[in-house]
Amino acid sequence: MYNKLMVIVIIVALVAGGLFAQKNADLNWFGYIRSAYSYSIVDEGDNTNEFKVLLTTLGLMANINDYSQVFMFAYFDASALTGASEASGGLMTNSSKFASILDAEIRFKPVKGLQLTMGQFVTPFATEHLQSASKIDFVNRGYVVQNSPAYRDVGAYLKYTHDIFKLYGGLVNGSGMNQRDANNHKNIIARAEVKPFDGLFISGATSIGKDNNPIDDDALDRNFYAANVSYKIKGFFATAEASIQDYDGDNITAMFAHVFYDFPVDCKVVQTVTPAFRYDFIDPPADNDKIDRMTFGLTLNFDKIKWLSHFRVNYEIINSESSFDPPDNLIAEFQMRFD
Repeated sequence: MYNKLMVIVIIVALVAGGLFAQKNADLNWFGYIRSAYSYSIVDEGDNTNEFKVLLTTLGLMANINDYSQVFMFAYFDASALTGASEASGGLMTNSSKFASILDAEIRFKPVKGLQLTMGQFVTPFATEHLQSASKIDFVNRGYVVQNSPAYRDVGAYLKYTHDIFKLYGGLVNGSGMNQRDANNHKNIIARAEVKPFDGLFISGATSIGKDNNPIDDDALDRNFYAANVSYKIKGFFATAEASIQDYDGDNITAMFAHVFYDFPVDCKVVQTVTPAFRYDFIDPPADNDKIDRMTFGLTLNFDKIKWLSHFRVNYEIINSESSFDPPDNLIAEFQMRFD
């Protein structure tokens, strides 16, 4: 284990040294740490609580010239060093790796507004897909992300940006991040965004493909569809998104809606106070399996630039129609980010 970790450290040091020595690239390092305390409340049995590190990340953007850009992003999981497992609650995916590549992208911009991205990247599907985990409005993402294609995948896509709209289109393996392609099928991804006027944002997305059955002829159709509408005026923000998964004729639906308001505060330490509320659900095809959740949040921002430094408290009330009774969760989180 320690030999492997030493190899990782040496490789990272060599790569970083080589990049810093590269005088023809404009480099921008960034990263963030999210640390939290969670308390889970159950109707029967003992309540549980723990401190945890939700995410530790480090990224690099390298502008090689006007047309060429490299983007790399990785996370580090301290629990993997001790063998500890993550608690449930949708805070973070279990991992046995100390470090893992999240994004490894080559971006080429031949003309104004057009960008080709190739490598491993965040799948341009749900709106929350495209938001960094350090720039979401609650401790965790809504259920729509769970009812979406692989959060990250390997492939290529084109993005065209105009003043009032963006268009995405491409192909991905469909097997997820850091995975070999499970079969010879490729998934089509497409997304459109439009801002008809200042403050209003509308988007729609689709993913058309197959599941990961290693036998090509046995792979089943698995398609996703999503739509979002958001509105922002001054400190007020409201958004709603829904997704449908059609898995060989069986449908899974999910939806979220949330609102918040950034109240400015005349205080040396606290810059804004942000109360927030979210309702979301996921409904599998089986009867009586729907799960819905209400999340109440309060965030104290310690910097004029949002997301750089904040303390957040979320309280989740989770209900299930099945016999499984998920716990309610109280989560307190500190986040600090550098760009």
